[in-house]
Amino acid sequence: MSHDIRERNLEMVLRTLHKEQVATASKLNKLTGLSVVTVNKLLSQLVQSGQVTEGTRTKNLKGRPATTYHFNAAYKLVLIISCYKRGGHDYAGYSIHDLFGECIERREELLQSVHTDEFKVAIENYLERYPKIAMIGISMPSDSIGGRMASALRRDPLSKRLAQHMKNRFHLPVFFETDINAATLGAFKRHVQYEFVCGLALVPGRSPVCSFCYNGSLIRGRDGLAGEVKHFPMYNNIGILPLDPEAANDLAVRTLQAVTCVLNPALIVVYSESLKSGPTLADRLKRRLSNEAEIVLMPKIEVTDKIREDIVSGMITLCLQYL
Repeated sequence: MSHDIRERNLEMVLRTLHKEQVATASKLNKLTGLSVVTVNKLLSQLVQSGQVTEGTRTKNLKGRPATTYHFNAAYKLVLIISCYKRGGHDYAGYSIHDLFGECIERREELLQSVHTDEFKVAIENYLERYPKIAMIGISMPSDSIGGRMASALRRDPLSKRLAQHMKNRFHLPVFFETDINAATLGAFKRHVQYEFVCGLALVPGRSPVCSFCYNGSLIRGRDGLAGEVKHFPMYNNIGILPLDPEAANDLAVRTLQAVTCVLNPALIVVYSESLKSGPTLADRLKRRLSNEAEIVLMPKIEVTDKIREDIVSGMITLCLQYL
């Protein structure tokens, strides 16, 4: 067997076992189409590397004893750093996850400024405590970043240069994503019955940000800059949601209407701490629609202040895809 074929087969067995979590060699043989001999050899290699562990012996359909194999979710770990606002303050949330996405540790801290130097000490501490960390995923609020980080992101929307800089610093792959992209993917995972989900962060005093997820894939646009709703004409070149509650609600409804007309998502998740409740916001939008066809096409609208949960969920999905 050539090296390339062996590596592909090894990856196939590993991915299948990751999905099943626990399986016997005969079950993996049926699921992968590989011969039992090949599966056993690959499992032996995976056990030796620590990616798979042997479990208890069970009886197969013919009554013969068979060893169960467990995917070792702790073989590699992921450090997720999520930056978000709450109560007008910037926070960083740190969480450690295994390869099943299960959270091992979680904490948050108040940030003086959203800057890479703010993370240095925390990252080094986590790497020392969890040497199995194999990747760092960082979500950034796209409208409140400062210093060298802001400069790097403006010149490189996909953050490749900044990620490479941090990779060189910590000797691990680093993945950046915007908070709204990660949150929208997390929202899709909560609402898998909707194939097209839009995430929309509407916070008075801040620029509105928007993202789209279709069948589990983010629609990024050219240079990763899809969803720049702050440039809609109704924002009058200011690009900020007003602080006045009534003005903010009115502009929020107009933004929802514009997003609905352009992309017609099945679900719009609005992230906000201060806007009126979901049914009220939906009713205000419904009153603005001029005909029955627009009302029929109106998406489901959810208003929530739980952006961190969706950010972390989305970042886990993205990081595990890379790993």
